[in-house]
Amino acid sequence: MQKSLGQRVMRRLLGARRFVQRTGTFREKESFGLIDRPNYAYGLLRAADTAKFFGLNAVTACEFGVATGRGLSNMADLAAQISEVTGVRFRVVGFDTGKGLLPPQGAKDHPELWSGGDFAMADSDALKRRLEGRAELVLGDIADTVGPFLDSVRPDCPLGFVAIDVDVYSATVSALRALAGAHDLYLPAVSFYFDDIQFYFANEACGELAAIAEHNAARPLRPIDMDRSLPGWRPDSYSYSHWHRAMYVAHILDHPFRLAPRSRSGLSLEEHLKFIGNLR
Repeated sequence: MQKSLGQRVMRRLLGARRFVQRTGTFREKESFGLIDRPNYAYGLLRAADTAKFFGLNAVTACEFGVATGRGLSNMADLAAQISEVTGVRFRVVGFDTGKGLLPPQGAKDHPELWSGGDFAMADSDALKRRLEGRAELVLGDIADTVGPFLDSVRPDCPLGFVAIDVDVYSATVSALRALAGAHDLYLPAVSFYFDDIQFYFANEACGELAAIAEHNAARPLRPIDMDRSLPGWRPDSYSYSHWHRAMYVAHILDHPFRLAPRSRSGLSLEEHLKFIGNLR
């Protein structure tokens, strides 16, 4: 949209970042990293845009590892804002034991860093009340709860964004079972954020990185790869944000949309170019 002379003057006086912070749209603020939890904002917006491109008006987003609930509450708030921007509705679901981390089961679970009971939820009932009408809270061992959750996912509201903040290998393995369902339970590409892959002890033999590697070996039609669109066409001053390196994509290669071209009668050239542009 063409900016007025006054807007151009203000942008020059304030600088692009401050100008966007004051007057920008949600998308502009997201591109500058001005949204609280920019990783969640990016993943949710990516899910909504992808859903809309493939003709869907609803999508599911999950957080594995809720702890205090601040992240899940933020996810719910962002989902509501992005629904206003895109017209895509969200189902937001959080998973937690309610009692903190389970006891480490070996070196893969980084016992040098974490112990059983770490990050215990203070008051799950109070958190459920705060989230009522905005997000679901599923309590229990993820190994036990992820299956029933998959049974509840519907093709008209497929999984589109997943944030994994469970710290340890064993819980990440359980969380990644969320990708074991039928192809129509997912967008053709699902945005992922992994919280615990950027620290000194992190390596591909332990923790979340080990779980990703083993998932890829076991499910070649559902590979999880780094998000190669980031930083993309983002402001240079923001191009090297640390969370970019924690964003991944689960590719649902057995999804019908990944197996054959879409009919161009239902996809204008303008829509196609716009979507491809947003992916860069």
